[in-house]
Amino acid sequence: MKKTLLFAAAIMMTAVMAKASDTVSESADVATVDENNATVFKDVNTDQGILEDRKALFAPPAADAPHDFKYWAGTVGSRLKVTGYAQAGYNATFNNNSSNTNSFEMRRVILMVGANITPQFYAFFMHDFKSGSMQEYYMEYRPCKAFNVRLGQSKREFTMENPMSPTVLESIGPMSQGVFWLNGFDPLISNGSGRDMGLTIYGDILGGRLRYVAEVLNGGQINTSDKNTQKNFIGKLEYKILPNLRVGVSGEIGHGYSVAYSRYNPSLYDNVAKKGQTYRQNRWAFSGEWKSKKTGTDYYKNRCASVRAEVLGGMDGSVHTFGAYVSSAIPVYKQLDVVAMVDNFNYDTRKNYLQTNLMAGIQLWLHTKCRLQLQYTYSALSSAHRQLLGKGNFSKIDAQVQVAF
Repeated sequence: MKKTLLFAAAIMMTAVMAKASDTVSESADVATVDENNATVFKDVNTDQGILEDRKALFAPPAADAPHDFKYWAGTVGSRLKVTGYAQAGYNATFNNNSSNTNSFEMRRVILMVGANITPQFYAFFMHDFKSGSMQEYYMEYRPCKAFNVRLGQSKREFTMENPMSPTVLESIGPMSQGVFWLNGFDPLISNGSGRDMGLTIYGDILGGRLRYVAEVLNGGQINTSDKNTQKNFIGKLEYKILPNLRVGVSGEIGHGYSVAYSRYNPSLYDNVAKKGQTYRQNRWAFSGEWKSKKTGTDYYKNRCASVRAEVLGGMDGSVHTFGAYVSSAIPVYKQLDVVAMVDNFNYDTRKNYLQTNLMAGIQLWLHTKCRLQLQYTYSALSSAHRQLLGKGNFSKIDAQVQVAF
């Protein structure tokens, strides 16, 4: 309780300082037009950002229009934005010393709805029809751009990559090993969505160049209550050195409750009695991303080269993890990109459960957020990791079609 109160006090202090800094730095904001008066596209890479960049369902009715059904329908429709996407494809895995697999699969079917309840209150809803579960649902209070309060379930703000929409990530994977594992894919947490429920405070200061995020979360699975009395705390800072170059640092401290057995950390869950335990759960990450230009939400029209890299690690009980990745996309002809990733992650640094993924592929943008992807990944495992999993190095071929509206 004491930690929570101290954390809340620190957040309020940050908010006061952020508001003051925002007022002073208002004139230093990044320009919205270039020297030729052409629109400069905003960089939007989260699902919420993509939704908010869309137009409302209807234009607001005239103030003097009759207050009939059309007026009220237009009033409600002018506050609503709707968007969604679906990703499906084919996956084939070729294992050494093991059986091969291949399958067509539906990966996700997402519907998102955003509503401006009032100028200061905003609500967001996301449902995945593939899994049949709610992914995100929250309300935000936005008195100013330097201080926003969110209550509900959303993407965890640990790492630069995790909050990003799958529709803009280069890898079909859908993301790097370390980001995926440390944000919940670890069987101990069993939360592959990378989301959590709690309180988030964030804002943009220094003319939009510095973004801060502070979160108090359950530290467990989605759509469920906390399984212990501990809370997890995430802090994050991202700074735009240039409009198209940002660096960041993020960290998490707290406790998790093991809900399933993990071969990488067997002492934290009794697989015979099917009983878990509370354990220390800490994480850290250093991040950076460069784009050849600002892209906005239309990757079909606004072609750019991009490189993103992160170094990250964590501690779960007594097991320490560490990894790094570099991911890139480079336009080569019209709407065709070459993509590549080098992804290295050690699931237990003391036992050297290391896996290195080398990915290369292409993606063809068909319209705005619609694309075709084809990738090949070779995974090299350390000898200790091969022994643990009972298989050798392996290869994967992934193909995906992505449609969005």
